[in-house]
Amino acid sequence: MKRQTAIIWVWGLVLIAGAVGGGYAWWRQQDLTQAYEAGRAAADADRWEDALALAQPYADRDDPRINGLLADAYINGPDSIQDIDKGLTLRRRAAEAGDMRAAYFLGKWILENEPTDAQAQEAIGYIQEAANCGMPLANYELGLEYAKGERVPLDYVHALQLLEAAAFAGVTEAYIEAGIVNAQEISKSGRDIDYAAKIKTSYWIFIAARSGNEEASKILEGTRTAMREQKGDEYAASQISILEREASLWAKKISPQARLKCLH
Repeated sequence: MKRQTAIIWVWGLVLIAGAVGGGYAWWRQQDLTQAYEAGRAAADADRWEDALALAQPYADRDDPRINGLLADAYINGPDSIQDIDKGLTLRRRAAEAGDMRAAYFLGKWILENEPTDAQAQEAIGYIQEAANCGMPLANYELGLEYAKGERVPLDYVHALQLLEAAAFAGVTEAYIEAGIVNAQEISKSGRDIDYAAKIKTSYWIFIAARSGNEEASKILEGTRTAMREQKGDEYAASQISILEREASLWAKKISPQARLKCLH
């Protein structure tokens, strides 16, 4: 075989091998993705044994999505498959590899299980990472932390920003919290606030009540009663009607998003 022909032949083998190898890698990735999606659907339906069975064959891949799914099954599943320590190890591994769903749930789990101060700060860090990429539920949880001021400095302005980001993404629990925190900031500031800032509290309370929040409904009814007593039935009815229309316009800004996904 001539020198040039041999070189062409060798290069041909290299290119074919590369194509085949690349195709195999692509197929393996597609296979994993399909297993993850099927497993996540099973987990969302609380079929934890099915989720575990779908994810386990891919455990050796050390894929953040699979690790996160396995963690969910070990932590949330029935006694027959539950292994909290193993689940937390996998969830931490997934979070540190960039799975923000795992980071959010790891932070939540730590905060809900009597953490030390150091553990609480670690948990806040994980939730902060998820909030940084726009995850609605992470924004909501972090907003609550800044509104309470126990584990992070009290900051109503930042809390309102986070809670409104969650509310506009369709996190219904954030509606009333955004209204309350806005009222707390106005009260704390001790200065004149323009009408637009004041009225936001009313908008969020109306929207929360419409979504079925009982506390918001009670606040709204108390407001109606107070207005009737002070200004009369006609005035109260007129003002409530105006606020309801304005709140409906405000609600059009809400665009429901996937609660556990980052929204870059």
